Amino acid sequence: MAKQSPSMKNLEEAIKAKTGVTAQVGLSPRGIAVNEDHNNILTTPVRDKPTAGYMAPSREGKTNITAYLSPGFKSSLRMVQAQTGKSLQTIIAESLNDTFVKYNVPTVREN
Repeated sequence: MAKQSPSMKNLEEAIKAKTGVTAQVGLSPRGIAVNEDHNNILTTPVRDKPTAGYMAPSREGKTNITAYLSPGFKSSLRMVQAQTGKSLQTIIAESLNDTFVKYNVPTVREN
């Protein structure tokens, strides 16, 4: 196991003080403290989802769409952005609408 942070060491000590059991604690990929064999969950995550808070007015009523693509896609998008002066959001929306036309599904009109 990698070097532990002070908080993980404190967690191990607290578990030992409370239960008398020595536990080796690490973080699972989701940030949940588990013992080393990943069978016993020792604590629950502080937060699974972001709490409701401030949202920019320009994002109200919209949703986030994310994709992991080859770096060439980003470079080409930036070139289109430089040539047209349009925002990435506008360029991607246009591209999606072109795809919707290609596959004969309804397009989206923004206000």
